[in-house]
Amino acid sequence: MRAYLAVIKDSFREAFASKILWVLIIMIAGFLVLLAGFSVKPAMRTGIDSGDVVDMESLAIRMREAEADSPAGRIRGRFPNELQDKLKAFRPDTADRRTKSELYGGLRRQLAEQIRELSFATETRVPVESLSEEAKTLAGQEATLEEDRQLRLNRLVLEAALPEDVHASPSEVVNVTYIGFVLFEDITLSQDELEKGINGLLQVFIFLFVSVIGTLIAIVVTAPIVPRMFEAGAIDLLLSKPVSRSILFLSKFFGGCAFTLVNAAFLILGMWVILGLRLGVWSNGLLLSIPIYLFLFVLYYSISAATGVVYRGPIISVVMVVIFWFLCFVVGTAKEWIEGAEIRPSTVYTIIPAGEDILAVNTLGRVHAWSEPSGTWEMVFTQNQQQRQMPAFVEVSMRMQAGFPFLGTRYDKKTQRLVTLTKSIPFPLPGNGTSRLFVGRAEDDWARRGGTRASANPRALLLSPESEILAVGPQGLQVFTGDPEKTETSRKWMGLDFTMGKGAGRFVDATPADLPRWKRPFDATMDATTGNIIIFNAGEILLLTPKTTDGKTAYVAGPTRKLDTDEAALLAVAGNRLLVALADGEYRLLNATTLEPTGTSIPRGPEKPRQAIGSPDGRFLAVVSHKSEAWLLDTTTGQAVSNGVLSGDVHALAFNDDSHLLVGDIYMRVTGYSLPDFQRLSRHDPSLTTLQAVYRYGVLPVYTVFPKPGELNAVITRLFEEDNTVAIGGNANDLRADQFEIDIKTPLISNAAFLLVVLVLTCFYVARKDF
Repeated sequence: MRAYLAVIKDSFREAFASKILWVLIIMIAGFLVLLAGFSVKPAMRTGIDSGDVVDMESLAIRMREAEADSPAGRIRGRFPNELQDKLKAFRPDTADRRTKSELYGGLRRQLAEQIRELSFATETRVPVESLSEEAKTLAGQEATLEEDRQLRLNRLVLEAALPEDVHASPSEVVNVTYIGFVLFEDITLSQDELEKGINGLLQVFIFLFVSVIGTLIAIVVTAPIVPRMFEAGAIDLLLSKPVSRSILFLSKFFGGCAFTLVNAAFLILGMWVILGLRLGVWSNGLLLSIPIYLFLFVLYYSISAATGVVYRGPIISVVMVVIFWFLCFVVGTAKEWIEGAEIRPSTVYTIIPAGEDILAVNTLGRVHAWSEPSGTWEMVFTQNQQQRQMPAFVEVSMRMQAGFPFLGTRYDKKTQRLVTLTKSIPFPLPGNGTSRLFVGRAEDDWARRGGTRASANPRALLLSPESEILAVGPQGLQVFTGDPEKTETSRKWMGLDFTMGKGAGRFVDATPADLPRWKRPFDATMDATTGNIIIFNAGEILLLTPKTTDGKTAYVAGPTRKLDTDEAALLAVAGNRLLVALADGEYRLLNATTLEPTGTSIPRGPEKPRQAIGSPDGRFLAVVSHKSEAWLLDTTTGQAVSNGVLSGDVHALAFNDDSHLLVGDIYMRVTGYSLPDFQRLSRHDPSLTTLQAVYRYGVLPVYTVFPKPGELNAVITRLFEEDNTVAIGGNANDLRADQFEIDIKTPLISNAAFLLVVLVLTCFYVARKDF
């Protein structure tokens, strides 16, 4: 054992004797000194930028249509005449990109200028009950406020005047400084924003400077260590003692990691201390990245060491490491490219039983109907001509930024039409705009009709038992009136209504007057039997009951129930059972009418649910998670239903009118099963395309057996994230938004297995070779 420890000690001694090590340590120390210049100072958020506006199009429409004597109307009245004229003439459907950009930019600049005027809060005259507690406190001291506090009050008044369009700002923020000087006066950050920003920068730093440049330098520096061990004289001296050749090699191998360990520990520990003391950000992810980076180096170093044993040359060792990296890069890139271009777009995201037909929506939002004669899916419900002309790579890029385009897709059996509501996409992303309602019918070949805009930012689409279309979100409840296949064009100005095409279709507010604005996390569902709307907002369940008077339906507040949780949730109703699927996997079963617990203990479900549904016969509840895990509950027994059908990658579930289960997965395959025996009743399985076949039978098997050093960056990403999924919009509490799982298990196991194989083979070679 002493001989092996001597080899390891000698490796550390050799590392510390290296001039390159001390040069790097001096460079790292200089970097840490420069980093220590950053600090923060308390500030107040007074301005407004593009990130503070929920949606510019919605804001422009609301400012255009506001009553002259409302707070929003009074703000508009302060605008220059030119901007007011542009607002009056603005029509989102016909305005081109340049017109929108100019109007949105001018509107934001004017709002920023207005809230810098000290008289803004007084002249806007927002009702006191609409103000936040911070705003009420400042308003009570308005006569004696200093200028910065008056500007803070102006910002809070703007938020109260436009609560649906301007994000609420945090009361405690900071400015980033360097050696005492504020870097950006107009940029203020809350502690949470500061931590997220720094963690994002740290991920980039770890990937680029540590994982790439640091690993390359370490490989070049350590490449001669193993070949030098097998030089004539050195190997003879070592083998003259009664030692194991394999253990001797492993001692030299792990001792060679000393160079990397010293540099990585000095850099990352130094950054961790400085960021904690100077910025108040103690990043545990930064500390935990040390062993991950060391593991990445060891993986590459195993190739270098194995080559050094065989060829006994440091140059060929470095070359082989580069070749190894290139092969891994090619295989990984090929897999990612094919998945992005073909596999993800051909994955079922939503299944819609539509009478005798089955519609399947892929991850790009393309709706398909099954054609029995050809045995393939045919695209229906196509988008407008402008969107169809978008190049494929632009559309894929848009979906990667905006996510799945629909907030809801429902089939109305009574009117026999497909009803969809698109999500709001912020400007300037392609396809930007507010939520819009579209419908289609089977006899019309599912052609897309309508396009009415929702006046708020809804989060869910609901259909009542009387075929009433509702859009619901934190801003409130909207009911659609008129013909959804046509569009009503609003023409309001200065409180006067010049609306064209009345009777066509529009959304009108139906939120109960006595209810406060709902909070996030948010979800909503409809009890198809009673017509009750059930709302989840910030850990509280609320029941809205329909009341019909003179042919008009209004919703009144019913019972509420607090769940004592901060988790987001999805809701689903089956019979008289309400499933509350919490993001942490704790599922609860309540009475759908009284909101009282049923007394039935149900098993945990998958974390991060994406879809929750109930069967028409009221017996089953089903959930699909963002990790493609499926969960099925039999409400009669309170037990989860297990079957191999649900154990694989399941991307979508649905129940048809007969309560048969429809299961969707990759390659646009949809299979129908009877319950609870899971007898297969139908299968819609199109033939593989050429690219899909290449992926399934070629790229995927090669990728599976290949090591994945590049995927270790995903492990580092996970260290800086609170959840094991990443949301496209950055809001992990929005369970209906696309979220991608950060897979840390696969790269760790795959790379560890490869490392073990390389070291075992090298040890076998060393033990058998006559040096």
